Amino acid sequence: MSTAINATCPGCKKVLKVPTQWVNQVIRCKFCNMAMQIKPNIPQPQSGAKTNPTRQPPQTPVVPPVPSAAGRNGVPPMPSVPPIPVNHAGSQSVTNQFGLTDVNYDSSYTSKYRKKKVNWVIPVVVLLFMGILGVVLVMAVPYLKDKLKEKDGDMAVVDGKGKPKDADQIDQNKDGNKGKGPGENKKKGDGAVSTSPFPRRALVVSIHNYLYANPTQYGLMVQGMKNIPAISKYLTNQMRVPANQIMHLSDAAKENPTPPTKSVVESTITEFLKSSRKQDHVMLVFVGHAVENDGQVYLAPIEGDLTDPTSLIPLVWLYKELDTCAAHQKILVLDVCRFSPTIGIERPGGQPMSAKMEEVIKAVPAGLQVITACSAEQRSMETDGEPLGVFLDGFVDALQKGVQGQIQRQGDNIPIDKLFEATVKNVDVLAEEQKFKQTPKMYGVFKDNGAEFDPSEPMPPKLAIAGFKPVSKEGIALVKSVLEEIGAPPVKASEIDNSIRLEYLPPIADKIIKEYAKVDGPETELQQNVKKARIELWVISSL
Repeated sequence: MSTAINATCPGCKKVLKVPTQWVNQVIRCKFCNMAMQIKPNIPQPQSGAKTNPTRQPPQTPVVPPVPSAAGRNGVPPMPSVPPIPVNHAGSQSVTNQFGLTDVNYDSSYTSKYRKKKVNWVIPVVVLLFMGILGVVLVMAVPYLKDKLKEKDGDMAVVDGKGKPKDADQIDQNKDGNKGKGPGENKKKGDGAVSTSPFPRRALVVSIHNYLYANPTQYGLMVQGMKNIPAISKYLTNQMRVPANQIMHLSDAAKENPTPPTKSVVESTITEFLKSSRKQDHVMLVFVGHAVENDGQVYLAPIEGDLTDPTSLIPLVWLYKELDTCAAHQKILVLDVCRFSPTIGIERPGGQPMSAKMEEVIKAVPAGLQVITACSAEQRSMETDGEPLGVFLDGFVDALQKGVQGQIQRQGDNIPIDKLFEATVKNVDVLAEEQKFKQTPKMYGVFKDNGAEFDPSEPMPPKLAIAGFKPVSKEGIALVKSVLEEIGAPPVKASEIDNSIRLEYLPPIADKIIKEYAKVDGPETELQQNVKKARIELWVISSL
């Protein structure tokens, strides 16, 4: 049995029994896992005794005899120590009869007696972040309150006098708002809280599948893409137009598509303007073709013949209707002279705006603000990248972003000046990228009629299409037969389907249906030529 010596762990200060053959070797304490090296204990001189490194005093005590193999210091030489066995994988560690930890033991934790370093970086960063966040929240509270009020849809909180509770005075803005409050609330009692819709209304008229004119594009009905319905969407979400006070009249409307014939367009516009109150802010958007004839400008309904003024809508009539409208603010947006280089000119329409047309449009009645998609000698371009049209693409983008840094109040004007400014910037970028010129214009100045916001006044009736007569079964059958007889492929290939669709066509009078049914007999020369031309067109288009 090998001898052992006592050693004290410098970490936990506990006494260990160490085999003599482990002297000068690195071991670990079985209590605290601290690594240490056991060295032989060399006798030290007694306290207070004088020493002489070169000469031993005569009073030195007699040293006991040591074995003859002792070294210079009188310490027996250490026996050779065999190497510590390596604990290979799958083998057991060497038996430790003294209960000491093997030197090859890899501890996964540090000694509980060893002082740990405290990492202050993470707590300091967290505290700093929380402090900054607190400051930001404190500063943002007023802004968040205003935003929450703004996000209440088309509703706003007003006090007993009809003014926003957080606004004592509204500064004058570019739209002509004179800085007055939204108006006097007729409800009695100071501090009374009332919620009311914004007094705003909008009518969007878009015509696409013309019978005798070039088709106009509707935009892509794909998630995230811009299209005609996006105008109504952002007028509601960003401009606070109540959902029941906005309508889209179109042969390609997302909901309730209706052929926008002359009678339907005129009747719907008339009802829209007549039903508007003095405190209302109204916007009318027209998307389609326009033509100048003998010094007059006409808007084209779906069945309009651009060479026949009697089938068109005179602009002078529309200006008169807008002039007699009692609304507080009146806006007209004209996206006319539309042209697609991809589709080309298959039918009439799409010519540049003439100088005379621009001159007539500029003669706006007092108090009416008019926006046009382009200027004289220009077109309102429809491109492959912006099938909705470059102007409407920029206009929808401006509506979507809204007016930054301005909280809209119920008595405020529609910020048409800022919307127009943003639209022009968007159009300039798109036009420059595609190397063409298109400059939207704005005419007219807002005129205050003295009306103020009054939440006690009943809202106008829900907008509805007027003057529309459903198509009869006989008319549908007749149109189907005609389409089968004259249907032909487009002159230019396009990914957009511009073919005539039955549900987009205007209704046919019963008298015409009966007269057409009486016609019978052999094919005429015209019918034979039409059939021959159809065959040739289909063959060419399939190559």
